[in-house]
Amino acid sequence: MTPPRGAASPPRARLGQSVVIATGNPGKVREFREILAGSPVPLVGLDTAGAVAFPEEGDDYTLNAIAKARAAAQQLGLPALADDSGLEVRGLSGGPGPRSARYGGPGLDAAGRVAHLLDALAARPGSDRRARFVCVAALATPAGETWTARGECGGRIAEAPEGDGGFGYDPVFVPEGARRSLACWSAEAKNRISHRARAFRALLPPAERILDRAALAAGGTRIWLIRHAESTWNAAGRWQGRADPPLSERGRAEAGNLAGALAGAGLEALFASDLARAAQTAALLGAALGLDAQPVPALCEIDAGRWSGRTRAEIEQDDAEALARFDGGDPEAPAGGAECRREVAARARHALGEIAAGAPWARVGVVTHGGVVRSLFPDVKLGNAEFLVVDAGEFLAPGEAP
Repeated sequence: MTPPRGAASPPRARLGQSVVIATGNPGKVREFREILAGSPVPLVGLDTAGAVAFPEEGDDYTLNAIAKARAAAQQLGLPALADDSGLEVRGLSGGPGPRSARYGGPGLDAAGRVAHLLDALAARPGSDRRARFVCVAALATPAGETWTARGECGGRIAEAPEGDGGFGYDPVFVPEGARRSLACWSAEAKNRISHRARAFRALLPPAERILDRAALAAGGTRIWLIRHAESTWNAAGRWQGRADPPLSERGRAEAGNLAGALAGAGLEALFASDLARAAQTAALLGAALGLDAQPVPALCEIDAGRWSGRTRAEIEQDDAEALARFDGGDPEAPAGGAECRREVAARARHALGEIAAGAPWARVGVVTHGGVVRSLFPDVKLGNAEFLVVDAGEFLAPGEAP
């Protein structure tokens, strides 16, 4: 239903239509990308966007977050997301609070700050170990517009560190109702409840509006590249190619869930491959979103030749060398002796370029196939009913404008 982790940002996203993650903390960068992995907002780090001179931090989450976001937006000329986060412990009178990252002095690393925190609590026998993580996230534009959102996660401080995941104070923070510290949680589980997840997800709507405004000002269009929902052959583990199996019952349910996920995307037009699994997915999406899907035969799946209808195990048994070459990403390797990824990319790019060049819309949905997306973007592997948002300019010839 959503893009695979790490692929929310288009593989070739134009920097001018991206949002900067305004932090030099690699743990935060990783967490921000994981939190926003299912969103259509392209993110870039400072390693790509450029260095930023951040202001000195004070004792107010909101002011700190806004100052960092504005500094990045103004210095880089791009919308920027920043946060200020802290741990507040009741037994320490709400400390360390906004100074959590500097707690104990500049010479301490994360483990040292955790140890300093535990020592401070030990020095106050019977102190209240109830605590909360607080995050204020800020979104700023180069023009000075700002939005903020606050998120909290309640819990308690453990007696000793536990786990090796997460970062910061995660090893000693046990969320309400849990028995293990956040450092023992998977990233996916943590990001369902974390203070940063709550704050940053609240800023997604204004971030999307900013990018839409930029796209429209540049005469641009954004395309939701959607892989069809599960077909009966997907369920059976069979290669499909140009074969035309319908959606499975599970696939129809996936399409319904996908329609719900896209309800707020504001799609204005819908196109689809003419193969049944894509056309049926598009029809279900269109019915829910009030759009009529237009068929585009050039967006059909790669021709899998002699592999069509066979399982991977059967192909490996009879055609191992050819399959290994294809799986290795060779753009000239034909699938089952038929079409290669270079040929698929050429026809799909031409079709998407025609859609982009003639589009009076800012947001377009395109239901296609996993092999098509992989041919266009080799590093992206979409599951059934997953999508990727890209700048339509990717598919326009030089000098061509939508």
